[in-house]
Amino acid sequence: MKYAPFEIEHFFRQHEFSAPYGVSSSDCEPLTLDELLTYASPERREQFEKLWLGYTESQGSPELRAAIAAMHRDIAAEHVLEVVPEEGIFLTMNALLDSGDHVVAIHPGFQSLWEIARASGCDLSFWRQQRCEDGWYFDVAELEGMIRPDTKMLIVNFPHNPSGYLPGRADFERVVELARKHDLILFSDEIYRFSEQDPGARLPSACELYEKAVVLGGLSKCFGLPGLRVGWLITRDATLAYELQELKSYTTICGSAPSEVLALIGLENWEALAARTVDIVQGNIAYCRDFFRRYNELFWVCFPQCGTITLVELTADLAIADFADAAMRQQGVTVLPANVMKFEGNYFRLGLGRRNLPSALEPFERALNEQFG
Repeated sequence: MKYAPFEIEHFFRQHEFSAPYGVSSSDCEPLTLDELLTYASPERREQFEKLWLGYTESQGSPELRAAIAAMHRDIAAEHVLEVVPEEGIFLTMNALLDSGDHVVAIHPGFQSLWEIARASGCDLSFWRQQRCEDGWYFDVAELEGMIRPDTKMLIVNFPHNPSGYLPGRADFERVVELARKHDLILFSDEIYRFSEQDPGARLPSACELYEKAVVLGGLSKCFGLPGLRVGWLITRDATLAYELQELKSYTTICGSAPSEVLALIGLENWEALAARTVDIVQGNIAYCRDFFRRYNELFWVCFPQCGTITLVELTADLAIADFADAAMRQQGVTVLPANVMKFEGNYFRLGLGRRNLPSALEPFERALNEQFG
């Protein structure tokens, strides 16, 4: 099986650890180990310090799976499979799809959400985001017209990467009902769930609403723990769960023992970590409102209600890829153009989760002045 180059990962492999500045990070400010351990109970601290570094349970630590389940309504530990977040996408697409299956996938989105299905020989249709005066949206009526008799899987991602869009509950429940009506596997990427600035806007998890949902979650984004490489798949369908578990034997087999204990510390304090993220994002939004207001003749921006990212349009007569290249060469600042995410339009991704965003906007502003005077 041949996969197309993973363009966003190729882009960041070139720039993320070499450029001194960046304005397009998708995660929230990562915690240090010392910071995370301040949240640990004495028992967890001792567990971490005296940890036996052997193999762990393939499905994941029972305590860890129970902690993940507790964040969801009517979900038990047996419904949870610990994975590396990207691995969760790989397992789902390879275990549950066959060549010739029809798949409807949200677009734009993380490339592996649809590329693995394409490489597997599936027939893809894209449910594309649209822009309105107030920002972004996905038309559920359009989605309904895309489902065919041979459709096997619907892939969604809310809160959405890269726009930050979050549908209302009624629209999300319509999506779930479409999956149920047509007996589809609903793969729901919920990696940014729990980062809502208004907790009342939080959607139910797809696994709480539909027995054939497969939900992807993890600690990489709104909990500030990407280096642990801990994520999860949740499904209440025993047949789907078995297929996922079997394929995991060919990938990571089991998780990292230190990461599992550290993940437990994070999950036992997930509300505090999510509040930390929201605080950082809201501070950066306030700063960026003032920043982009000074350049309103050059940019269109809609700030998100949740998540750590949004899309910004460069409205000037200059390709965003050219501006990003100049910003990197002249000022050492990484700007992710939308074309790297396979999205048309003169947009770049703005990351709102890092504390150093205001300082990164200083060389970004110098690059603007060099290009536009």
